[in-house]
Amino acid sequence: MWISKLTVHNCRIIHSAEINLEPSINIFYGQNASGKSSILEALSLLARGRSFRTPRIQEVIHNQAPEILVNARVEQGQLSTSYPIGISKSANETRIRIQHSDIKQQAELSTHLPLTLIHPNSVELLTGSPAGRRAFLDWIAFYRFADFHTHWKQYQRVLKQRNACLRDIKQRSSLPYWTEQLIRLQPLIQRFRQQALAALLQTLQISHELLQMPQLPQLQLSTGYPQDVDVFAVDNVRNFLATRLDNELKQGVSLYGTHRADLKILLAGQPAHQVASRGQLKLLTVGLLLAQSHAISELSTKRGIIAIDDLAAELDEPNQQTLYKILCSTQQQLMITGTRPIATHLLGQQAALFQVHQGQVTRQV
Repeated sequence: MWISKLTVHNCRIIHSAEINLEPSINIFYGQNASGKSSILEALSLLARGRSFRTPRIQEVIHNQAPEILVNARVEQGQLSTSYPIGISKSANETRIRIQHSDIKQQAELSTHLPLTLIHPNSVELLTGSPAGRRAFLDWIAFYRFADFHTHWKQYQRVLKQRNACLRDIKQRSSLPYWTEQLIRLQPLIQRFRQQALAALLQTLQISHELLQMPQLPQLQLSTGYPQDVDVFAVDNVRNFLATRLDNELKQGVSLYGTHRADLKILLAGQPAHQVASRGQLKLLTVGLLLAQSHAISELSTKRGIIAIDDLAAELDEPNQQTLYKILCSTQQQLMITGTRPIATHLLGQQAALFQVHQGQVTRQV
């Protein structure tokens, strides 16, 4: 699976662009603020329903335009078929279409575009909150396991109801019911995440050359409970929550559970963000995201798509060359931005080269 054509309307500086892409490598170069990152931002909007640069869609929409529109033609190589997908967003409305049919859920659109994004703020995977690391692992589970998203949505709904019961005394009588639902769903989410982590650990070996470390990082998945509480033992969890109920009522929020889990990333047994240099953190982040892309596409006909924004800002030249070598050995479609073209000898194969200038995208011959 890959994108043969990407059409973007009203994305920041880009008023209108129609881009015919190659199935392997696509390089976008130009000066800063020329619109390079906006291309990947439009791709992110299509794949995930949101920008990777801001949560506010109005910041993304070009110059007072009513909406942003992103369309793509997806190629199914193994099936020799292609079909259109698209999304439009305004301040108040989102519309999604797949093969000319209206779709209600972003998740359904996301299944058609397994995108891994690497950008200057990606290092927050290591330095940021546990929510980002949960999302990193859940993205793998979403693509590998058909039932994951259904159970994940159920869990979010149950958590919202339980929190409402903890805050509002008028709803307190329903608290036991929603607590039981939470307890029932937690082992399912945890098991999906464990399986996603196992897949990630297998594919992380691909990034070993890039990481330049004597051993791979250690990845440990917590449950959102103290270590002596077995999330798979229902009675154990039920009894623990009963002993912590007064504290949860005081806080008005569920203090324990899968929504508090974390993926701990360690180097020599210590948290990576505490012992690694900034350069090492960047390398580790890129390595983990490449492993994520491989884990997503490993068991699927959906080829992964890797988008890297401003690669030179992430890695020095020797590490860039190592990364190019790794990327060119993959089967993923690549979208890479930079301030200057990448030397052909670094790519090892034919690439499509696009110059971006003041929001205009021109393919170079």
